[in-house]
Amino acid sequence: MQGRKKSHTTRRRRGLVALGVLTAAALAAVAVAQGGGLGIAGLGSGPSGYVGKGGKKVGSGHGFGEVYKAPSATLSHALFSAKLIPGAKKPRNIALAALGRSTKKVNYGLALKCWQNNGCKTGSGGKLTVAYVEGFGENVFRQMSRMEFILQALTYPQIGKIIYRSAHSDLNQAIADFKSMIAQKVSAIVTYPDFGDAMIPVFQQATKAGIPVSTYAWGYVTGPGKNYTTVVGEDTCKLGKVFARVMNKQISAGDIAFMGGFPGNPLSSSWQECEQHALKPSIHVVANDPTNWDPSKVQGIVAGILAKYPHLKGLSYEDSAFMAQGGYAAYKAAGIKYQGVFTYRTDEAALGCLAKKLKNPKLKIYYYTSGNPQIRVALTADMMKLKHAKISPTIVFPIKLQQQSKRSMCIKGYPEQASASSLIPLKLLHRMYP
Repeated sequence: MQGRKKSHTTRRRRGLVALGVLTAAALAAVAVAQGGGLGIAGLGSGPSGYVGKGGKKVGSGHGFGEVYKAPSATLSHALFSAKLIPGAKKPRNIALAALGRSTKKVNYGLALKCWQNNGCKTGSGGKLTVAYVEGFGENVFRQMSRMEFILQALTYPQIGKIIYRSAHSDLNQAIADFKSMIAQKVSAIVTYPDFGDAMIPVFQQATKAGIPVSTYAWGYVTGPGKNYTTVVGEDTCKLGKVFARVMNKQISAGDIAFMGGFPGNPLSSSWQECEQHALKPSIHVVANDPTNWDPSKVQGIVAGILAKYPHLKGLSYEDSAFMAQGGYAAYKAAGIKYQGVFTYRTDEAALGCLAKKLKNPKLKIYYYTSGNPQIRVALTADMMKLKHAKISPTIVFPIKLQQQSKRSMCIKGYPEQASASSLIPLKLLHRMYP
């Protein structure tokens, strides 16, 4: 659920410098109601997410301020198939309602300003304040999730203020940020719990205060439905088993490696444990290194693994973009061909474009969706909870890996660091990452 610090920070600074040339008058023009105005440099308004042309609607019914329908084209874009939505009725309805909101118009200029400034007033006159609070946000995946959160929030006229906080990898700050949101009496919180169960006390405090808290990217901590509202995402244990199935089929015997995010984070720990147990005896996991989802660390970590195991047969990790950047650089520096079996949770364009360039049939890449739109589902779950809906403790999306050789991640028009399964309109993506 993921370039993170130094290498991406450089790109992001360039993007912010480019955006900084906007005039004060243009910025002032943004502060309008979400449906009108030209916004920043004529960005205008449009659907909050990818909608596609034609295609039928999936779902039926309505309730708690939501319509349980979404365009099949939108579902296929975000999930690879319109069929890959939660099977149980209540989670399915929440997912359809959330992704169906991609058809609603929002002000793109306002969304961009809100993203740049870590929050904003929406100009709608709404009384609700929503917050996206996380332990670590200095990466492309999280920044794109932040924009998805903003776009989703702007589809609700009752939301008048959006807040974003990142603790910059500091547990104490993450707890303090959460407590600050509770003290400010925000209406709802969405988060990714980088520090796992260490966040339970503040989750409980928020829940006791009547503030719904939902996680995404399968940010599972103990007690969904009790300690917090719900966890949204794919079952990452099943993801690990699917990774293992690929390794078992593609590799007869040999060494593979795992890499993950923060030590103990719920996403990495879940798939790693389940993949490890599902691997056949002839495949050995010789390394399992945390990267803190920091691209500046990835090259050194991969280099260290290759120094000990130059004949590595495969590797499983969350973020494909990091392995297109630091990972590839490590292989190149070691004089080892960039090949083997790789399984990833995200589908950033960078690795797909690199694979197309290398044209090596021995480079076998399998990947899941980015999962960025899952944050929209988490916010909609919170909004429905505020209307007294009974929210399922888990909202689980089915898993179907794609193969780079059959479905390329390298999608025309998308910035290399971005995922094409995101619902962020391309017009906005190009302003975020020029």
